[in-house]
Amino acid sequence: MVLHVGLPKTGTTYLQALLAGHRDALREAGVLYPFVRPGAMFLGAVEVRGSHEKFGLTAGDVAGTWAALCERVRAHDGISIISHEILGGAESDEIARALAPLDGLDIDIVVTARDLGRQATADWQEEIKLGDTRSFADFEREELRADVPGGTGADRPHFWHAQDYAAALRRWSVAVPEDRVHLVVCPRPSAPPELLWRRFADACGIAGSVDGLVDARPLPAANPSLGAAQIALLRRLNADLDGRLDPREHARLVKRGLGEGLLAEPVAGIPATAARTPASLGDVLVPAAQEWGREVAAGGHPVHGDLADLTPVLAGADEPHPDDVPDAVVTRLAIAVLAASLLSRDDGERVDSVHEGTGNAGGAAVPARAAERLRRRLRVGHRD
Repeated sequence: MVLHVGLPKTGTTYLQALLAGHRDALREAGVLYPFVRPGAMFLGAVEVRGSHEKFGLTAGDVAGTWAALCERVRAHDGISIISHEILGGAESDEIARALAPLDGLDIDIVVTARDLGRQATADWQEEIKLGDTRSFADFEREELRADVPGGTGADRPHFWHAQDYAAALRRWSVAVPEDRVHLVVCPRPSAPPELLWRRFADACGIAGSVDGLVDARPLPAANPSLGAAQIALLRRLNADLDGRLDPREHARLVKRGLGEGLLAEPVAGIPATAARTPASLGDVLVPAAQEWGREVAAGGHPVHGDLADLTPVLAGADEPHPDDVPDAVVTRLAIAVLAASLLSRDDGERVDSVHEGTGNAGGAAVPARAAERLRRRLRVGHRD
């Protein structure tokens, strides 16, 4: 069986959507992507990591999910794939907890990695969706320039623990032989997205058996990247909320309803340009990538893709800093989103139903007609 453990923001939503969308065809080819209930792989991973409170869940919400997934795997005669990026940061006790119900099976671990330049802004964005209020400058000081190389998960800032693919390979290799702990390299931005699927399928050992069965063209993003203006608006909202929403309500209303719903739609007159990591961070990110690349190359792990693709992608010298968003742009965006929210509720559609209960694992979304109404309304221009 194959256990895909992420890392976060490395095309995992795209890969999981392909696996879920082609579940029946894969099963006909002997490949199982087990279904227990909506969002089960997310819930199971949260159960393994014991991180339910971070996601606004209770222990009861996740209890027994991992065991149920593993039971499906054990009952299948062929390759099975379980996938969730939360597992990438698992420590030794959590790894043992994850693998215990799979004892006796031949297991391959797949780690996906993307260059640290794109990961820096992506990780910052995810933290903002979850309630963080930090500017990118604060995030740079407190996370990106505060690493403790060689430290444990408790010692290192969250970014480094979550994104250190060499350390993830090392941790999982304690329980699984090194030659069965694979690294899949996310392609450069200019590469076709289907290349990631091909590399992933090769790592899973299914490339031949599913050839022609999976349409690997990009699907509508379930966890889309936001522009700098959208991130700025969420930061201000989080600061104003000041913790008054409990984690479950924040995840439902802010993360899913806004961050992955209304704010993911284009708005006329609002730049949709994604925030990019400043070139000045090359002095931190480039040496880290070089060191990890040397460790991976010497470690005996199968590598699917080119390690050169992990060279950090950074902004040009003339590009704006992620924090440089004019107040007028944030105000205009807030008015557009408020209008769309009111109009969609008037239609009887619940804005906060976006990805309800999926936990970034793919699944239910706003009904197609309601989503199209939101798109039309958000694209209406605004006059100052």
